[in-house]
Amino acid sequence: MLKSKSLLLIIVVACFFAACKTGPAYDKATQFAIDEALIQHYVDSLKLPMTKSPEGLYYQVINQGGAKVTIDPALDTVQVRYIGRVMNSGVLYDSTATLVDSLATKFVLNTAIEGWQRGIPLIGPGGQIRLIVPSTMAYQNVVVSALPAANGTSVFLPANTILDFNIRYIKLFKYKKPQVQPQ
Repeated sequence: MLKSKSLLLIIVVACFFAACKTGPAYDKATQFAIDEALIQHYVDSLKLPMTKSPEGLYYQVINQGGAKVTIDPALDTVQVRYIGRVMNSGVLYDSTATLVDSLATKFVLNTAIEGWQRGIPLIGPGGQIRLIVPSTMAYQNVVVSALPAANGTSVFLPANTILDFNIRYIKLFKYKKPQVQPQ
C-alpha cells in the first residue's frame, strides 16, 4: 500500500512538472526584424508617406497641431481620440468611445504602449498622427482582448500583432505638484 501511494505521488509530481513546461523565450530583436519586414512591405505596397523613427516606429504627421509641449511621461496626462486597427487586415481592434473631445480618453502617457509614448510627443495638442506600431512596441507576445464583435463574441488580438493607429491629440494636462500647507 505504501509503495502504491509513493508511486502515485511520483506520477502526480511528474505530471505537475511536465505541465509547467514553457514555450520558447520571447526574443524581442528577432520579432522586431520580422515586424520591420512586414511593415516595410505594407508601407511600400500601399505607397504610404510614412517616416521611420530611429527606434523603428512608423508615423505620418497628418496635422502638426499647436506648438509641441514637453511632456513628462511619468506625470503628465494626455487626452486623445483614436482608432486602432490590425495592420494587414484593417480589422478594428479598439477606438475611443466618444466623438466629444471633452469626454475623450485621458491617461498618463507612460501607462500607454511604447509606440504611443514615442509617437504622441511628435505632435502638439490639436494635432493628428498615424502610427504603425511594431508588436515589440505594443503588446509583444501577449494575447490581448479587444472590442467585442458585432455578434457579442469576444475578440482577441493574437500575440505579435502589428497595430495601425490614427490618433488625434486633444489636450495636455500638466501635472501640478500639490502645495504643502505650512502648519
